[in-house]
Amino acid sequence: MIPVWQAALGGMLLGLSLALPPGPVTAVMMNAGAHGRLRESLATAAGAIGGDAIWLALAATGAATALQREPRAVGFLGLLGASLLLWTAWRSWTAEVGPDRGPGSFRMGFFIVLTSPFSLAWWLGNGTLLFSAWGLTGIVALFLTTTLYSVAFSLIFWRLGTRAGGVIRFLSRLSTGLLTVFGLYVAWTSLHLIGV
Repeated sequence: MIPVWQAALGGMLLGLSLALPPGPVTAVMMNAGAHGRLRESLATAAGAIGGDAIWLALAATGAATALQREPRAVGFLGLLGASLLLWTAWRSWTAEVGPDRGPGSFRMGFFIVLTSPFSLAWWLGNGTLLFSAWGLTGIVALFLTTTLYSVAFSLIFWRLGTRAGGVIRFLSRLSTGLLTVFGLYVAWTSLHLIGV
């Protein structure tokens, strides 16, 4: 039996590996936070965490592994995710003219994570380990870490955005660029999986 502190540490480190890399969810959170929309940023993070909870459940039941044997299905799922990312990038770009417009919601974060082949790959690689080796302690540590990181991230960009207009414009363009790059890459990867 693995010690509780070790399971918690493993879950925390896995949580950081899930939350730290810049991706489409962080781009949406950054854009919303920098435009002063803290609630949208936090809602997007909550949606992403909810999507990760679904992936954990699928990994724990073995459904994610079964999905891995169907690359075309993953490809079609990825095309849906790429469309969502590119639509979000477009909305981000058009929202630059005014701070009260633009994407960011629970639904947005949830579907970005749920339709992402990268999330599928992460949970295929780590979900079984988290569930079987570190149990409930590791799971709680992972989700607590991602939640605390998301709140801190949202608050930092919310505070930065309220002080510097130049920072808002830069972050908005950066998030639009990140979303576009991720969207195109996911689309390319998905088309490859489908066999196009």
